[in-house]
Amino acid sequence: MAELKIVKISDLGQSDINLNNDVIYLIDNDVNLNIKSGINAKFVDVLSNGNVSITVEENAFVNYTILSSSNTKRKFNVYGNLELMEISLDSTNESLDVDLLAENASFNSKCLSFAGNVNSDFHIYVNHLKKYTFSNVENTGVALNGGKLLFDVVGKIQKGMSKSKCSQLSRGIVMDNDSKVDAKPVLLIDEFDCFANHGASIGKVSDEDLFYLMSRGLSKNEAFILILDGIIRPFIDSIVIEEYKNQISEKVAKLI
Repeated sequence: MAELKIVKISDLGQSDINLNNDVIYLIDNDVNLNIKSGINAKFVDVLSNGNVSITVEENAFVNYTILSSSNTKRKFNVYGNLELMEISLDSTNESLDVDLLAENASFNSKCLSFAGNVNSDFHIYVNHLKKYTFSNVENTGVALNGGKLLFDVVGKIQKGMSKSKCSQLSRGIVMDNDSKVDAKPVLLIDEFDCFANHGASIGKVSDEDLFYLMSRGLSKNEAFILILDGIIRPFIDSIVIEEYKNQISEKVAKLI
């Protein structure tokens, strides 16, 4: 397999992505893109303070990684398949709006936010506008050193959009008494013949987990770090650009 190349969308000079190739598309400016049918494309989004609009045509598959979100609005019109992964380590105010517009269109999202002495708000709206559509939104938040974190997630299944599935799950870990994680899972369901569920759990690191690790010879601080690393590592390992993987790893190490 050929080595992946990094191409800035701002240097590409076109709005259509219509070739399958070994490329990672880097988004660092406002964009309005159309991913053509049959295309398999990878994106890394490092945009702050801007707007992204992307249409994923039928039979297209998009792997989308977000590594910066300060005051950013992202809109996805999905006829195909969108897999999204996000890591946020700085103060964030993100709006993520997804419309599922064709049968069998899907949106799968996993977000990790590490709020250390910052406020971070995530507003996610997923709208099922065709039958047999699928969405799954999973958020993991860690708040420490007075950090405040909000996951505001809305899933909507319109009337007549039968056999659709909408799932949400938010998990928050609060590391001290001055920090806070809030989850607001909302399901707006106007169709009986569908599946929808949501869940949220927020609390401190389990005393049982800490005790078990400390009984194996770790200090309390080492046990904390090991537990957090188990949560964070899968996100970091999935970053495909080595430069950003190293930057994120260094930031996380400083935070914990």
